Amino acid sequence: MTEEIQRQGTMFIFSAPSGGGKSSVIKKLLKELDDIQLSVSVTTRGMREGEVDGKDYYFISEEKFKELVQDKALYEYVDSDFGPKYGTPKKPVDDLLCAGKDVILDLDYPGVQQLRKLAGNRVKAIALVPPSLRVLRERLINRGTDAADVIERRMNMAEKRVKECEFYDYVIVNDDLDAAVMQAKAVILAARAEKQNLCGLETYVRQVLEDK
Repeated sequence: MTEEIQRQGTMFIFSAPSGGGKSSVIKKLLKELDDIQLSVSVTTRGMREGEVDGKDYYFISEEKFKELVQDKALYEYVDSDFGPKYGTPKKPVDDLLCAGKDVILDLDYPGVQQLRKLAGNRVKAIALVPPSLRVLRERLINRGTDAADVIERRMNMAEKRVKECEFYDYVIVNDDLDAAVMQAKAVILAARAEKQNLCGLETYVRQVLEDK
């Protein structure tokens, strides 16, 4: 009997400007695909009402965060002197990848750069971009959660995010949520068949050829 090919997981980074629909796309992917999970970050900020440690974030102290950085136990991190620190712990991600699970990460371009240095071709970076800045502004206004000055800051940052998309592996224009999810699923499913992610391929091929 021919043994099945084992697969190692891939890290899929999703980036988008505020209002770009990233959370909606990720939520649908997690619901519609098997063997994929959202990475849980560590943070030094306090836990908010309704949050669960280990599900929303791993809530840790400043001292513990410094230890993780010193021990090189984070794939990427944001170490700000003016706010909470955030990072992606290596071990939980590696455990999932080794078990054949894919991992989704919600990061901006600096995080993409850090991950690529450490994980190389195990990373697929996907940029979600709006059909236009005008549409993005309308989305931010219509959701009614931000004051006018906050929207202006988000729009200024959005220009930078859109320009950065040329450095990503894939660019998906999120004009229609279902279409954007379909494209993202295609990227994930294609990566699952990449030769570099298949363990024991040589043995599998030999067994297929011998089974005449």
